[in-house]
Amino acid sequence: MSHARPVTDIDAVLREHGPMLFRIASGYTRTTAARDDLAQEMSVAIWKALPAFRGEGPLKAFVARTAQFAALDHVRKRSNRFDSDAIDDSFESHDPRPDEHAGQWQRRQQLLQAVRGLPVGQRECVLLVLEGFSNREIADILGMPGNTVDQRLSRARQHLRTLLEAAK
Repeated sequence: MSHARPVTDIDAVLREHGPMLFRIASGYTRTTAARDDLAQEMSVAIWKALPAFRGEGPLKAFVARTAQFAALDHVRKRSNRFDSDAIDDSFESHDPRPDEHAGQWQRRQQLLQAVRGLPVGQRECVLLVLEGFSNREIADILGMPGNTVDQRLSRARQHLRTLLEAAK
């Protein structure tokens, strides 16, 4: 059995997985400022947890797991506070003609808003699916049985359909 060398270069980890952190944070926050704050909290959590990574699985899964725990901690801290901030609908676009993508942008906004409306357990599974993780990987990341992930995703799909139909 070989022991992998611990990953210690936080800058390299954040360069590679930073965009994923922002996408996950977007699923738990309503404004750009709150998203940035949560992504920073996630980065600190990853920096603290990184010495414990021994290569038993993919680094991406370790980063996602740590980010999810930080996001859930953030949600727990804010659950007793009233959030009166409006949803910030601004997304950066590098496309030279954003007017051609207005319908796509609107659907993306509706999906993101619908994902934010899911219960936390379903939301964390959906956000990881959107990051490309398989159901089995999600179960490992979240430390739960695969059938629980399957049930949460099934219920999330039904809930998202209902929310998106109501938005039409």
